Amino acid sequence: MSERRPEQPRAVYEKLDTSFVSLPALLRYLQQRDFTGRVHVELDEYDGDIYLAARQPLEARERDHATGRAEEGAAALQRLLVRAREEGGVVSVYEHPAAESFDELRPGAQARAATRDDLDRRTVLQLSGDMIAAVERAVSVSSAESFAAHFRAARDELADDYPFLESLAACVEYVGGEARLSRQTNIGEFVEGVCLALGRVVARVAALDVEGRGVRREVARELAALQERRPKALARFHFATQLERIAGLRWT
Repeated sequence: MSERRPEQPRAVYEKLDTSFVSLPALLRYLQQRDFTGRVHVELDEYDGDIYLAARQPLEARERDHATGRAEEGAAALQRLLVRAREEGGVVSVYEHPAAESFDELRPGAQARAATRDDLDRRTVLQLSGDMIAAVERAVSVSSAESFAAHFRAARDELADDYPFLESLAACVEYVGGEARLSRQTNIGEFVEGVCLALGRVVARVAALDVEGRGVRREVARELAALQERRPKALARFHFATQLERIAGLRWT
């Protein structure tokens, strides 16, 4: 008989803002419906998961990216509930309807096997995505050509020095449903390459404007807002020193 494989998790809610979501109320709602799955909480330099199974006590694990600490249990649950009151975080809910135990709910090799490198790679990928989205929002209001076209052209220009820019998707791997940079991708080079590409996108769009100031101001505004939300993580992975270079403006 073939071994049963657990079904892939289904996203029920994604990236709910902690400014508007009460985590205890959300957990009560899910427990009342015999929900089986996990609730993922993500804040600056911190994230954690709360596991639910029908008519069973909650289990939790947390990860402090700044210190590399990964813990689980009642204390981790209490800290998660407290941290989830902070603004600037997101909460996502994933259903695992076929899971029969908490072990099947835990992604990867469980919390005890989570390494500092894995945490770093997830964080860098998340921050890169946030930066790309911020620049895309700013550029989209200033250029008739799509952000994707500008970004592709900038990456092609840099591909000789940063080959991974040819296909960013090739740098990503999924472990237990969680995306992170592949182990073959150097974190420092990835940060540097993505930032250089974004800077070239801004320069290309700014060149279409006589002054080139409108798009730069918009990019600066978006990146300053991101820096305010995730200052520690941006500084730790050396994104912070690149923000003003990307915008081409100083705001500090």
